[in-house]
Amino acid sequence: MGFLIGINSIAQEAGGNPFLMIWLIFRHGGWALFLLFLIFALRELWLAYIRNLYRNKRKYTLLAIDVPKENMQTPRGVENIFQHLCGAHATFDFIDKWWNGGIPDSFSFEIISLEGYIQFLIHMEVKYRDLIEAAIYAQYPDAEIVEVEDYSQDWKMTFPHPEYDLWGTEIKLAKKQYYPIKTHPAFEDPISEEKAKEPMAGLLEGLGKIGPGEQFWVQFLSTPADNDWGKGATPLIQKLIGAEIKEKDNIFDLIYKAPFALIDFMSTSLSQASKEKEGAPPNKVLYMTQGEKDTVNAIEKKISKLGFHVRIRLVYIAKKEVYDKNKGSKVLYGALKQFNTLDCNAFKPDTRYWTGALHFMATRRVNWRKTRMLRIYKERAQYMSPGDYGFILNTEEMASVYHFPAMSVKAPLIKRTESKKSEPPLSLPIEEGIPPSNFRQQTETKDIAPTNLPME
Repeated sequence: MGFLIGINSIAQEAGGNPFLMIWLIFRHGGWALFLLFLIFALRELWLAYIRNLYRNKRKYTLLAIDVPKENMQTPRGVENIFQHLCGAHATFDFIDKWWNGGIPDSFSFEIISLEGYIQFLIHMEVKYRDLIEAAIYAQYPDAEIVEVEDYSQDWKMTFPHPEYDLWGTEIKLAKKQYYPIKTHPAFEDPISEEKAKEPMAGLLEGLGKIGPGEQFWVQFLSTPADNDWGKGATPLIQKLIGAEIKEKDNIFDLIYKAPFALIDFMSTSLSQASKEKEGAPPNKVLYMTQGEKDTVNAIEKKISKLGFHVRIRLVYIAKKEVYDKNKGSKVLYGALKQFNTLDCNAFKPDTRYWTGALHFMATRRVNWRKTRMLRIYKERAQYMSPGDYGFILNTEEMASVYHFPAMSVKAPLIKRTESKKSEPPLSLPIEEGIPPSNFRQQTETKDIAPTNLPME
């Protein structure tokens, strides 16, 4: 009430002059709010500056992964790879964060289709190459890992463009991140002879059905999360089972509630307090349906595993004469819908990044969103602060949406290793003067990409 009276008196003193009113508010204490805003703005500018310096010091590489044609490994193999990569998680102290600009390191797991030719890629800092190769070779000993040039960096354009058009979006979760999506164990069919169904079959078939002048890009930008990421699910589980939720008060809440708590303590007897406790709502566990129990169990199962912050980006780019934006929404987004469930979680487009707009200045806004989508895809989160790394998927969910296909997938243009490699016999004579070298180094071409790869 006093605040409103003060505003009214300032308005009367200003005599209807808005500029004078702003000045009077500033002089009568508004300067404190301005000071807080200025401190916050300077803080953000400083963090952006030092983080950009930190990013510019890092070097990146892009690896193409090819697995043998006779691959029988299930997504559990890639789940082990993601668990291995959780070792890249790092914490930062005060100096690292506020002076050195340290930010978490990310991995970009990508699937691209260049005119129907499909390739699996991983983008990372150079220092993690050995970690990536060790994790992949442990699960796929006959895989081939080749360093290639970044296909996205050749696309330097803004929209509208005279030759090309683009559709793209980011994907978000429909519910809180603690609810799981449908994962690869749910695709197993105990009746079928081929029990392990391929979760990515629909996506790969769709990626292979485009022609000249068209490209599909799918990006899973992943940052290892803290081991305690699942603690935030505790209030959600308590709410679902009807348990009493005890909220933690911060220092300001304690100061505010202290006088009221003292009054309640002095005016309320212990017997009354016990009666209130007896009148508390009962726990709902005994009355939950089987579906509700399954949902709680699914949440508990998800938070029991290691997690990644994830941002999913979908891009369809093509020459204007063959461009059809329905291919992006139906092929790319449609393939992800098979991981949706009504009782737990689902993927849906994030309208903040969708390359569409309605009503006011729609054409200009759409072109701006297309240009932005291309830019952020190419930057692979290197422009972001740690708080923008996306929702959580655990290792099982990550392996469900990104893994190397089994031999049951018939898409003909998936890049695969043509033949199996084996170790040379121990009795093989070695020419004098030539020191023995590691077999892996002999059989890999790390610096020169094969001529049959769809990259320059």
